[in-house]
Amino acid sequence: MNTKKFVRTAMLAALACVLTIVPKIPIGAGYVHFGDCIIYAAAMLLGPAAGAIVGAVGHSLADLISGFPEFCIPTLIIKGIMGFVIGKIVYRHIDVKHFIIGGIAALIIVTVGYFLAELPMMGYETALISLISSPIQWAMSMTASAVIMPVLIKNRKRIGF
Repeated sequence: MNTKKFVRTAMLAALACVLTIVPKIPIGAGYVHFGDCIIYAAAMLLGPAAGAIVGAVGHSLADLISGFPEFCIPTLIIKGIMGFVIGKIVYRHIDVKHFIIGGIAALIIVTVGYFLAELPMMGYETALISLISSPIQWAMSMTASAVIMPVLIKNRKRIGF
């Protein structure tokens, strides 16, 4: 990773952290936020490694700052895998088909990941709620990403990606 890509990845991780914290709309056992959109952007524009770093670092830091330190390690793993997988699917193949396939992969990773993470921490009933709240969060992120990604892709040369 060259210096320019490293700096962009770090900036996107910081932005993912901020957009995971603000605005925060409570649902079920979690909340809806815009941080996942930044994972999609990093993975699509900078590749799997950047997607993994932005997801893992940005979202784990948001958990720590928000007062949910018990989720730092699960988030580091889940969002890191999510960013990496999205990047593997869509990097260099930025089109609607790959975007949808990457989104479905993200839905599975996040929903199953948080369900399994919450089982020992919060119990079966609360973990079941994440099977509803994770897809709601995913749908919002996919919708927002579908709006912002065409703009970023169209202007990627001008903004330096």
